[in-house]
Amino acid sequence: MSYHDLSSCTLNAEERREEANRILNMIGHLSENMTVKEQDFCEDIMDENDTVSVKQLFWLRDIKDKYL
Repeated sequence: MSYHDLSSCTLNAEERREEANRILNMIGHLSENMTVKEQDFCEDIMDENDTVSVKQLFWLRDIKDKYL
């Protein structure tokens, strides 16, 4: 997985949550191919109604890039 400069994200909390939801919808059917850690992470993000941190969003993007 690649390194991301966390300060490079300009999305606000609502935009990060919306992007996370879009990514989860894209990769949800691929969960059987993911590692247990990736599956658990995606489930935790789906279950939370709170904000998604920049670090979480970048990891989710990496997971998406890995499987799509």
